[in-house]
Amino acid sequence: MSEINYQSIKKYISECLSTSFDPVYLIFGEEFLYHQVTQDLLNAIIPNPVKQKHNYEVVNHREEGQLIDVIERMNTYSFFSEKKIMELRDATVFVASHNQGIILQKVKQLYENNDFEKASKRFLNLLSRLQIDLADISCETAVISDETIADKFNIREDQANDIDWIKKLSLYCLERNLSVPESGDDAERLKNAIEHGFPKNNFLFVTTDTIDKRKALYKTIKKFGTVIDCSIPKGNRKADIDAQRRFLQQHSRQVLKKQNKQIDLQAFELIFKMTGFDLRAFTSNLEKLVDHAKDRDHITTDDVQAVLIRTRQDPVYELTGALSERDTLKTLHYMSSLLSSGFHYLQIMAAMTNQIRKLLVIKGFLESGYGSNWHPGIGYDQFKKMIIPLISKYDAELIEKADYHQNAVKGKFEAQELKKKKKLSTDLIIAKNPNNPYPVFQQFVRSKNYTKDELCAAFEILNHADVKLKTSGQSPSAVLEEVVFKICGAVDLRH
Repeated sequence: MSEINYQSIKKYISECLSTSFDPVYLIFGEEFLYHQVTQDLLNAIIPNPVKQKHNYEVVNHREEGQLIDVIERMNTYSFFSEKKIMELRDATVFVASHNQGIILQKVKQLYENNDFEKASKRFLNLLSRLQIDLADISCETAVISDETIADKFNIREDQANDIDWIKKLSLYCLERNLSVPESGDDAERLKNAIEHGFPKNNFLFVTTDTIDKRKALYKTIKKFGTVIDCSIPKGNRKADIDAQRRFLQQHSRQVLKKQNKQIDLQAFELIFKMTGFDLRAFTSNLEKLVDHAKDRDHITTDDVQAVLIRTRQDPVYELTGALSERDTLKTLHYMSSLLSSGFHYLQIMAAMTNQIRKLLVIKGFLESGYGSNWHPGIGYDQFKKMIIPLISKYDAELIEKADYHQNAVKGKFEAQELKKKKKLSTDLIIAKNPNNPYPVFQQFVRSKNYTKDELCAAFEILNHADVKLKTSGQSPSAVLEEVVFKICGAVDLRH
């Protein structure tokens, strides 16, 4: 019937109160938001809190047979013709091979938070949807290869560190005799039930963080009910971060308005930096600040610094950004933060090495015939229009040359062999995703901070440090600090 954004929910409810509500709702996206929207709908359909207790039921979609039970109860007429709502929470009916990575990351978060029970249930449910058996990825008497596991879950090479926890969680399930649920097609069952229709005054809410708009189930819900989009971009692109900031600004105004308070822009930015895009943490922090401010109507940076601790994990790109800016103190700060949050020192070394390599490749582009249109004062829009197409051509040539030389070294000159060979996977290219040009633009702007000779010398420093880390027994943090001082600091990199 319709598809709306969560921001339109109040208007939508107002219109339905004078007409009628749909029999089924798919509410997807940010968990904090879809719970909020679900509550708004519940209060509108069954305003009486006492009746809500008896006529509203939540079923977590985690175990075999639960959806069948939900469908059966949805087709049962309620006593006295009262309205009845069932919520199928955390529904996994949209899990498919192309979005399994999102689900896998959520399972990983639960595992890393030591919530093994919840992690194992979600993990087994994912295996069921993907028709993977535990024996395919774990065995008490044999070690399943990393390549096999990576292939089963479509894990890329740069995500290879995701494999070890999968083995451990699989073994946890085996040791407790947990099994993968039967892989019945719940999506098809639910689709048929919605098409058949539910008794009058029976309403179904399907809530989930992951959907697949190509699935027939999605199209069926949209045809017979309403889809409510509660998603917020989660990426690290500038556009995504801007969208997250706008949403949190709006959210903070709504929360603080109820308390007759406002927040300074600088204070908001500080909270955003400290927590990142985590709605629960952000809201919790706002509540703490409201309590701390007491009778004052403004929350300031002094309040934030007095009350909050940093909860956001500094991502690796913050470290590499500081390194490319040649900012010693900032690089040391992010390096220390990453080490404290559990990053391995070799991961940090690899990140710094990759960043220096990237800057060196950019220098190569600028020295080539393609780089003549670049100048430090160029604007982002002009960069996107003029430079990105040239970068794509340059990258294509680099891959072709690297592919040819690799085959030449192996003695594979035959045309047939070269045709069959897959394209070489390489870190040499500048823009792995030309559709996201802003990070590339930032790299070009920062490239002015180093000369080509300095970048070559930085490689030597990183190489010596790598040997130290693996052979000398020196403190990894001390070795990394020395690297940062030498590369970012005033030490002459040519000696």
